[in-house]
Amino acid sequence: MRYLAFFLLFVFFSCGPDPIPVPEPSLLLSPSNLNTCNTATRINDLERQVPFQWTATLNTESYNLVVQNTLTGEQQTIITSLLTESIILTSGAPYQWYVISKSSLTLEEGKSSIWYFYLEGNPQASHFPFPAILFAPSDELIVSLNASNGFTFEWEGNDLDNDIQSYDFYLGTSSSSLNAEREAITLQQVTLELIQNTVYFWQIISKDLQGNQSASEIYQFQTQ
Repeated sequence: MRYLAFFLLFVFFSCGPDPIPVPEPSLLLSPSNLNTCNTATRINDLERQVPFQWTATLNTESYNLVVQNTLTGEQQTIITSLLTESIILTSGAPYQWYVISKSSLTLEEGKSSIWYFYLEGNPQASHFPFPAILFAPSDELIVSLNASNGFTFEWEGNDLDNDIQSYDFYLGTSSSSLNAEREAITLQQVTLELIQNTVYFWQIISKDLQGNQSASEIYQFQTQ
């Protein structure tokens, strides 16, 4: 009888509720990444209506479409159950966009990759650089330093005019007080000596030959 009781207790505790499925991230389709937007409809001299499109994902009830002007920081968010939405945007500016997959069954979300595009305005105007894509270290990564306590940072810059002149590298222990550790870098990497067991934040400023510049996202990482 005692063995039967143990067996019933084992079955009871091993038969918990099924895990709640997490929404999967979408794949972005249009506007294409690191390109000019050629699907926009002209509204007036200053504005264009831009259609956005992405793929359906499993375990998802709705999507948050997030579009941000990378020059001004102005951001628009649309909540939808569809796979395409249009937003009126100011022309002559670079934008970034991504999609968040959501479900009412869980607080966890699926976030797509971030794509960048340029919305044409004055055809004679030069293009601002796209915000640099930060490769190493990635966001919230724990990194190991080399024997000299050094680490090599890597990123990628893109500009439709192919006229990026240099990069400024910013680093700090607070996201609100970054310091320019290196300026006018012509390569897309730099090696710095860091302190072990420290949380850092880093950012890249891209500059082109016309004096245009753009700021990347700020990534956080920790040394060990």
